[in-house]
Amino acid sequence: MLNLDNDHFCILPWIHLHVSQNGRVSPCCNNNRYLGNVQENSIENIWKGEKFEELREQFKNNISDKRCSHCYNIEASGKKSMRQISNQKYTQELNRVEENNPEPIYLDIRFSNICNFKCVTCWHGNSSAWFEEGGKKNASKNRIIKAFTNNFDELLHYLDDVKEIYFAGGEPLIMEEHYQIIEELEQRQLFDVELRYNTNFSNFKFKNKNVLHLWKKFKKVHISASVDAAFETGEQIREGFRWKEFIENRKQMLDICPEIYFEIAPTVSTLNIFNLPELHRELVTQQLLEIDHIYLNFLERPFQYNLKSLSFTEKEKAKKLIEKHLQWLIKNSAKENILIQYKTLLNFLY
Repeated sequence: MLNLDNDHFCILPWIHLHVSQNGRVSPCCNNNRYLGNVQENSIENIWKGEKFEELREQFKNNISDKRCSHCYNIEASGKKSMRQISNQKYTQELNRVEENNPEPIYLDIRFSNICNFKCVTCWHGNSSAWFEEGGKKNASKNRIIKAFTNNFDELLHYLDDVKEIYFAGGEPLIMEEHYQIIEELEQRQLFDVELRYNTNFSNFKFKNKNVLHLWKKFKKVHISASVDAAFETGEQIREGFRWKEFIENRKQMLDICPEIYFEIAPTVSTLNIFNLPELHRELVTQQLLEIDHIYLNFLERPFQYNLKSLSFTEKEKAKKLIEKHLQWLIKNSAKENILIQYKTLLNFLY
C-alpha cells in the first residue's frame, strides 16, 4: 500500500495534465521535465507514453526528482508544497495508482501567453506584453504564443471525467479558449467541476460575456488574485495594475457573486516584502478580504528578486515588519495556517 507521507511520492502524474503556453507537457507547473508536446503529438499518446510511465514508476517507488526542487524547498521551510497538498486533496484517487489506470481528471492548461500586464518579475513566455522589451530573450518570434495549434478539440474529450480545472496564464480571463471550455461545461451541465483561477483580476468582460455571471452557475469557484502590494507600490511591480480598479472589481464581485471563494496570492519578493503587511491589512480593514484568505508564493527566480538576495540588514528590517504583522493577525484571530505561512516566510528569508 502506498504511503502518502513518503518524501517523494506525488499523485499528480496519475491525475494531472499540465500543458504550458508553448504546448509542452510537464508533470506540473513547477517541474519542467519534458513529457511531450501537444503540438507534435496527441494528448492520449503523451499521457500513455513512455516518459509519463517512467515518471509514474519513479514516484511510485518514492524516488526523488531533482526537478521537484521547488516542492522540496517549500517543504524544508515548513510550508505545505503542491506535492503534499495534491496528495492530501486526492487521497481518494489512490486506486488509480494501485491499478495503474490513470486518466486526467485535473487539467492545468496554459492556453497562451496573452496578458494585459507587464510585471517586473515576468517575461515574454508568460506575458505577451513583454514582447517589445524581451528582444533576444523572448520565448518566440511571435508576440502571441499558443499551446494548441491544431488539436484543441481533443482536450474537450476529457471534460466529462474532469473534477478540477486550473486556469492561469498569461491572463486567463481574456483568453478565447477559457470561455470555450466554460461554454462546453455549461452545455454538458457539468457544474460540479471545480474551477480555480490565478488571475490579475483586472477584466471580467470578454466580448459579450461577463465571467461573474458565468461563475454563479458553478458549485465551486476559487479565485486567487495576483496582487503584490497596495497603492502605488503594487502598480510599480505589475505594470497595468490599478489599485482603485482592483478595489472596484472586488466590490463588484461581492455584489454579484459573494459566495465565491476569493483570496489574494502575492508573489513575495524583494519588491514587496516591506509592503506585504500593508496589503493584507488594507483589504481586511475594508472588508474586501477574509483575514485567512491569503496564499503567499515565494519567488525563486529571477534571483535578484529572491528574498534570499537581501542584505542581512534588510532581512532584519523585513523580519521586524513580519513579526509585527503576526501580532496583528493573532490579535484578529487569524487561523493557525495563516500564521504558519508568515512564519515560513521568515524561515525562507534566512
